[in-house]
Amino acid sequence: MIKRLLTFAAALATLLTTVAAPAQAAEGRYFYGAYANLAGIRDYHGYVPSTYRPGTPMPLLVALHGCTENSFGFDLLTGFSALAEQRGFIVVFPDQSTLANPAQCWNWTLPTNRHRGLGEPSIIAGITRKVRSQYTVDTARTYVTGISAGAVMSGIMGATYPDVYAAVAMGAGCEYQCDVLGGTDPDAQGLAAYREMGSRARPVPVLVFQGTADPVVPPSTAGRVIAQWAQTDDLAVDGRDDGDVDDVAESVAHRTAPGGRTYTHSVYGGPGTGSMLELYMIDGAGHSYPGGCSCSLYGDPAGPDASGITWDFFLAHPRG
Repeated sequence: MIKRLLTFAAALATLLTTVAAPAQAAEGRYFYGAYANLAGIRDYHGYVPSTYRPGTPMPLLVALHGCTENSFGFDLLTGFSALAEQRGFIVVFPDQSTLANPAQCWNWTLPTNRHRGLGEPSIIAGITRKVRSQYTVDTARTYVTGISAGAVMSGIMGATYPDVYAAVAMGAGCEYQCDVLGGTDPDAQGLAAYREMGSRARPVPVLVFQGTADPVVPPSTAGRVIAQWAQTDDLAVDGRDDGDVDDVAESVAHRTAPGGRTYTHSVYGGPGTGSMLELYMIDGAGHSYPGGCSCSLYGDPAGPDASGITWDFFLAHPRG
């Protein structure tokens, strides 16, 4: 724990002295802790904005880092603490242990970590509940996002805890119960995710980011993620595979990030009005976080602002 505290202090010093935007986050308050259950123990840190008032519910974002990264690095990369101060939400960053994975990847490939009440999903959900117990959180506006291995785990959290997380955002991830070779059937995995939801099944809105030049996650994976969630959400509407949600885009727009990359934004509808699924395919982007800080090896400042886009998507999709 001493080592973690020193790491936290060093990361916080960097946050406040070298990056302009997160310096605004000093108006609020950082917190840190550890959560343990039978599946293991994980550290976490987070940020509560200066606008927080006990008794007034505030949205909560759970943010999951990728491999060879930690919670502090992901905070710097995404700027979520600064965004939390600007837009009024609490954010928590669970930290994968090197004892659980030497590369600090979330262990999404292990069957134990794909089910409710088991493994790492139970730990992440436990951290979420712990933050909810310490602050006044809007339970209809609790969300989860991640990059790479964190993206895959975010999708797993949407399938295993749809009653906890209102919506999911994934950057360079893959579908539920995917394999590293990409040989899974999105429809079959969509059914598996629906069955995992059980009696808590509900359509979960999902936002996906993917670079067209990603050497780690093949760009075609994004289509499988959309297809899986279209199947899952279609079944979650009424228990029938009848096309209430599908993977045919209702609108496709081609845009350019300010001074940066071009990208395609596809929107997939669902029952009623508004989007259910959205996909950003970013031209020429690699395995990186769109719009992320140049202070990180995983940042792509030329990409669209994934953090801002993610929060806009989340606010439009509270849990009903």
